[in-house]
Amino acid sequence: MSAELVNELQQIRVPNFEFPWAAACSPFADLVEQEMQGWALEYGLLPNKQYLDRVSRTKYAWLAARCYPRANRELLRTIADYFIWFFLADDLFVDRVETIGPSTIPNLTAMIDVLDFNRLSACPVYGEEAWLDICMRLRKQLSHEHFQRFANGMRMWASTAGLQILNHTQSQSVEVGHYETIRRHTSGMNPCLDLSDIANDGPLLAEEYYRPDVQQLRRHANHVVCWSNDIQSLAVELRQPGQYWNMVGIYAGQGRSLQEGIDYTAKRVCSEIQEFSRLSEVVERSASPELRGYIAGMKDWMSGYQAWVVSDTQRYSEAFAEQDADDRGLLLA
Repeated sequence: MSAELVNELQQIRVPNFEFPWAAACSPFADLVEQEMQGWALEYGLLPNKQYLDRVSRTKYAWLAARCYPRANRELLRTIADYFIWFFLADDLFVDRVETIGPSTIPNLTAMIDVLDFNRLSACPVYGEEAWLDICMRLRKQLSHEHFQRFANGMRMWASTAGLQILNHTQSQSVEVGHYETIRRHTSGMNPCLDLSDIANDGPLLAEEYYRPDVQQLRRHANHVVCWSNDIQSLAVELRQPGQYWNMVGIYAGQGRSLQEGIDYTAKRVCSEIQEFSRLSEVVERSASPELRGYIAGMKDWMSGYQAWVVSDTQRYSEAFAEQDADDRGLLLA
């Protein structure tokens, strides 16, 4: 990274985002954090104490507690385990990797096969056994159709990872509109949102779930989290090899400074929050209790993610960026 870019990074101002609804947090956060770490150790996701300490500073269960504050303890525990698995697998297979290698396709197809066949491969890859455990628990907690909503979102995560990796093999990123399509699915936000109804007032019927206005609300919530994350993770991503294009970087590559890219992205985030608020008020007028709970769950995700970044996690700190390459090597060893 050039000295000029380092200097620019040191001077950037990262905005806070506010929401016209109150945030909340599950009372089980601390307990589930301890249980989640024990589960991760049991399934070999953490190679040593050094990586366990790093995960402890990241606080993935607190993200679950803030994004699903009304979930019962059993469901919250499953979601927290899913979160730690997803972040570690995504960092290793998709996000913080060299652009491509001999294990890229086998790693990702193994995760799809767990969803398709509900079993392990002959030679399980990193995280595969943990992923099967999560899926088996979710199959018990969700209806068949509901699980397939979640599973299809995860299939899209693994599939669009190929588009993201392809984008990073080029000297110039794709245009912002193309990036938005990729980001919407590689973020993992869609399967996360597919757990918001069961964590509130119960499962949403297909007749309401697939309504165009409800799907539009999902896109607004997805964009708020993804694009604000592009701002908050900028310092980490610019310091890592391989995957580094995000919305701020694309805007900066069009002749803007990094700060101008941040400000423009933040403006778009605020617009998405406003549009979600406007549309949700209309939808809620004739919504079932389950749909109202689903909308509340989407609100929890937007405000909960921001609260986690501000109050809990060190994932987007400079110290995390400096340690990232060494930790990735531990997982690959």
